[in-house]
Amino acid sequence: MKKTALIKKVFLFATLCVSGISASYAQAIATVSKNQITENEVIQLMVTVDKSADQSKFDPSQLAPDFRSGQIGFKESYLNNNGNTSKHSQWTVSIIPTKMGTLTIPSMNVAGEQTNPITIRVTKDATAPKSSDVIKVSGSLTKNELYEGETAQFKAKIAIFADTRRLKDPNIITPQGNGIEFSPIGESKQYQTVIDGLQATVVEQAFSVSASQAGKLSFDGLAFTGGLVQTDRYGRSTKLIPLNISPKQYQLTVLAKPADFTGTWLPTTDLKLGQQWLVDGKPLSDTTVEAGTAITRQITLMMADVPPEKLPKLDIDYPKSVRMYDEKPTIGKDSQGNSVMTIKQVIIPHTSGSVTLPAVSIQWWNSKTRQSETATLDSLTLTVTPSTQIDEQKIATQTNAQPETTVKREVDHGFWPYTTFAFALLWILTAIGWYISRTKGHSTDLDITNNKVNVTNGSKALISALDSNNMILAHQIISDHYEQWSKQGVYVVEIKHLVTQLGQQQYAENKEKQSKKQLINEIKQKFTSLKKPSQSNVELERL
Repeated sequence: MKKTALIKKVFLFATLCVSGISASYAQAIATVSKNQITENEVIQLMVTVDKSADQSKFDPSQLAPDFRSGQIGFKESYLNNNGNTSKHSQWTVSIIPTKMGTLTIPSMNVAGEQTNPITIRVTKDATAPKSSDVIKVSGSLTKNELYEGETAQFKAKIAIFADTRRLKDPNIITPQGNGIEFSPIGESKQYQTVIDGLQATVVEQAFSVSASQAGKLSFDGLAFTGGLVQTDRYGRSTKLIPLNISPKQYQLTVLAKPADFTGTWLPTTDLKLGQQWLVDGKPLSDTTVEAGTAITRQITLMMADVPPEKLPKLDIDYPKSVRMYDEKPTIGKDSQGNSVMTIKQVIIPHTSGSVTLPAVSIQWWNSKTRQSETATLDSLTLTVTPSTQIDEQKIATQTNAQPETTVKREVDHGFWPYTTFAFALLWILTAIGWYISRTKGHSTDLDITNNKVNVTNGSKALISALDSNNMILAHQIISDHYEQWSKQGVYVVEIKHLVTQLGQQQYAENKEKQSKKQLINEIKQKFTSLKKPSQSNVELERL
């Protein structure tokens, strides 16, 4: 019995010793997928701790400076050995050497335990491509000398001689320099092409370049950073080749604004100004026009090497004898890349006589000749005749004037003939006074006769705008005459509704809807009839 008890004590002591050794050693183990590699080759480092731990308990910065690490993977697992369950925590991370030679992954503290150090041998890779073999950048300036406030274009291009899906963290660094502003022009272009017999992906981007200070300046062109992932044909090794392309430097001379220059400073290599005068969409052929004629002035401004948002605003002061309606300018670029602005103004003379539509001039600085120049648009002198519709008004007014009243008297002796004559004379004077006041009260834009209204300047301009599909002008004319027409009994609400319907008709898919001609005829009819006059006016007409 004593011998058996002794054996049990010895076995228990041995078990405790082995357990103590296990608890004290080999609880954190580090392993690698390969320990002999070439430069830029990626290997896997795996660290295991036989206990439960948090993911944050492994700090990859302990690998520096000899190794760079990637994203960390983490998992926990449970092992069951003859009914004994144990927990394990495992970290996996991709690492890449930063230099060649014999390197050491140091002993690391992971979850309170120390890992074993590992020796790694790194040799040179003679087959690794250079950064310049994979990425090529280039750029060109449209001009390397410009004035303050003037712009040039920098056309940048990057060519990639590899599958873009294998690029890791690609970063294109745009041009930059002190005292110089760069603004992208439009969207970048990307396309596939062949360069020197090799397939390449090309990305192009144009930049607007301007300087805020005079002098000799320099700026950096495009630069590129990132990496290229390479895998051998059997998938046994992976390399991350760093790609670093330094920018090329460009020189720029910025000239100061001439000290003796006066006026608005507008430097450019080319500026063109043009105009057209149109009536009903056709060139104006006669400078004698009727009052109420809608004339369109179309002005085009083109400037080279100027962003569209920096085109100057044109302010034109028209005489009070015309109404002017401005459309929103159209701004864009022509096929040469120049900025172009088109302005449309609808001008309606409303007073007969001679009227001059003003000239337009823009002062600018020609940076090629280094001289001040002025672009000018000629003025236009019109002879405005009264509208034929106004002449028709006068004829209608004369035709419908109060008829002359003839009083027939019978010769009689005594008091009654004199009394009758006095009353007749008084009635005639009253009628004349009423006619004069009636004429004054109706001396407005519209002439009302027999409950009808003649077409006037405003309504004629409205019909002209509708004929030329200028809905903006049509609504503006209605707005200008709304109150006046409403007071005179015109069905303004119905006319406005028909104009809106006409505008919608242009985009209608159902071709069976009313035609443009039908709708315009309905609008014209609204101007030939009035709302019923009030009862007081009816009683006045009966007198």
